[in-house]
Amino acid sequence: MPSGRRIFSRIQSGNAYSSSGKSGGSGGSHGPDDSSGNVVPLASMVVLPKHSYLPDIPMDSNLYFECMLFVFGIIMMCLQYINLYKTVWWLPQSHAQYALNFYLIDFYLVGFISILLATRFLVYFVQEIHSAKLLFWLMQGAKVVLSFCFIIGLGVTGYMVVSEHGIKTCLFLFYPVVIYLVLFGFAVKPLYQRYQAWPRPALSMDRQTSGPQRFKVRDDVPLGHACTLTPDIVRDEVDILKRDFNMRLKQILFNSLTTSFYATGVPVWFSQNAHSSCDACWNTLYYDSWWMWQHVCLTWLSALLMLTSHFLPPHYLHLLHKSARHLGRWQRMEARHAHVPYNAWSELQVWPQGALVKHVRGLFKAEGIIVTAEPGNSLHSRFYMLFHQPLRVMNWLVSLTGLVVGYQMFRLLQSSEWSHVISLALLMFCNFYTLFKLVRDWFIMGKVYKQHDYGITD
Repeated sequence: MPSGRRIFSRIQSGNAYSSSGKSGGSGGSHGPDDSSGNVVPLASMVVLPKHSYLPDIPMDSNLYFECMLFVFGIIMMCLQYINLYKTVWWLPQSHAQYALNFYLIDFYLVGFISILLATRFLVYFVQEIHSAKLLFWLMQGAKVVLSFCFIIGLGVTGYMVVSEHGIKTCLFLFYPVVIYLVLFGFAVKPLYQRYQAWPRPALSMDRQTSGPQRFKVRDDVPLGHACTLTPDIVRDEVDILKRDFNMRLKQILFNSLTTSFYATGVPVWFSQNAHSSCDACWNTLYYDSWWMWQHVCLTWLSALLMLTSHFLPPHYLHLLHKSARHLGRWQRMEARHAHVPYNAWSELQVWPQGALVKHVRGLFKAEGIIVTAEPGNSLHSRFYMLFHQPLRVMNWLVSLTGLVVGYQMFRLLQSSEWSHVISLALLMFCNFYTLFKLVRDWFIMGKVYKQHDYGITD
C-alpha cells in the first residue's frame, strides 16, 4: 500500500524516507528529490510539554507529623494493653476492681516502648527547632537536657526490662535492626535524612528551556524540574527523582513496620513469659490471638498510609508527573514491522510521538508527547507507567484508605465487647484524618488536571 507507506513516513526522518523511496520507486520521478518535499523533520515535530499549575496545598510540617505519629503509636500501644489485660469488673462474682489488670503490666516495658516511639520526634525536634539570638543558648540548653533525659530513660528502662525478662527474650526487640540492614545496609544517614514535606520546584529551573550544563540537585535544596528538551538533562533528573522516590518508599516501609512492631507487637510478645529468677514461674494470660494480630496489621496499615500521605504529597507527585511527561516511553515492536522506515536511536535526539527507532535491543515506537527515555530501559518504563497519569498514585492511596476504613467500620458494627469497640473507634478516628487529607488532595488535583488541556491523550 504505497499511500499508507507515504503517510507513515511523514513522521520519520528524511534519510529513512529517502532510502525507502529509492528501493520502492519505479522511475526517476520517485527519487529522493521528489520525496524530500513531503517529509516533516523530526525536530520540527517535537513540542515542549505543557504543565498545569498546582496551587499551594496546606501540608503538615515534619515536626508536627512526627508528633502525630508518636501520639498515634502511644494510642495504639494503650489499645493493645487494653485488649490484653481487660477485665469483667461489672460481673457480680468478679474480683477485679478496675477495667484492667494493672498489676500484670510491666511499666518499665511501657516506658521503654514509649521512648523508642519518641525517637524520631526527638531527632526532628533537635534538627528543626531554631530560636532567635536572644533565646539561642536557652534553646540549645533545652535540647541538651532533653537528649540527656532521653538517653538516661532509655538506659534505665532497658536495663530493667532485660533484668526482668532475660536477654533471650529481649532479643526480639532488635528485629527492626535486621529490617533496617535489609533496606538501607550499614548506612546511618537514611534513617533520619531530612526530606522536604513537599519539594517545591525552583522557578528558575522550571523556566529553563535548554542549556549545556548538566542537571544536578544538591541535598540542601528542594528537588526541582528542568523543563527542557535536552535528553541527558531529562534522564539525569529522572534518575535523581527515582532514587529519591525509592528512598522515600524505604522510609515509609521501615517506619510503619517499626511503629507497628513496638506499639502492638512487643506488648503481645512480653505478655507471656517466665521470670528470669524462676523458669517455672509463668505469667499465664489468655487472650484472643486473632484479634491481637488483627490490631497489629491494622496499626501497620494505618501507619503506612499516614507516612505515605506525608512522604508523597501532591506537589511531589506533580513533580514526578512533569518529569514523566518529558521522559516518555518506548514500546517494543514485533518483528513483522522490521521493514517499516525507522531511524537509528541517538541519545542526543528528542523523539516525537509515533517515531520508530532501531536500538540494539530491537525496534521501538515512541509513546508520549516527547520521548527522551532509553529504549528497553525497564526503569524508565516503570517510571513513566507510574507517573505519566497524574492521579494514578493518588487514586491507589484513596482507594486503599477507603478500604481500610470500610473494613474497620464493618468490624465495629459486628463488635460487642467494650475493648473491641474502643480499639476500632480510636483507630478509625486516626484514619479519618489521613482519609480527609488524601481526599482533599485528590479533589484539588483532579480539578487542576481536568481543567488543563494537554493537547494529547497519553
